[in-house]
Amino acid sequence: MSETFEILYFFNTPYNSLVEIKRRNFDFETDLSKVFFWILYEKKTHRIYPLQFISMKDDLLGQERVFKQGTLFFNEQEGTYLNSSDKAKMILKRMPTATMTKLLKIRIDEFLLSIDKQTEKQLEKLL
Repeated sequence: MSETFEILYFFNTPYNSLVEIKRRNFDFETDLSKVFFWILYEKKTHRIYPLQFISMKDDLLGQERVFKQGTLFFNEQEGTYLNSSDKAKMILKRMPTATMTKLLKIRIDEFLLSIDKQTEKQLEKLL
């Protein structure tokens, strides 16, 4: 288990993974965009694409997350991601969080570290 983040949702295809994480040790952060992240991971290139969260819905049929890049509809078994730019549809299987690969966890840790470094640079500019 990573000490820097908790996996909230994990969806998978043979080519991509879609993950929601919650950063640990950010209990007092009021800006939730610094705590929760939705990430699209491209397996072939090992590239991380953060999704820009807009809104969410939850009802009896399932849940919906709207991002600048697309919309995810999901239930306990699967999800469907519709890309905003080309309307491409990706069918994802919902996976137990324990099945996430070590490589993906490492890539997420690297992504979070890069965000922290960017924040440090911005703070240094202010001083």
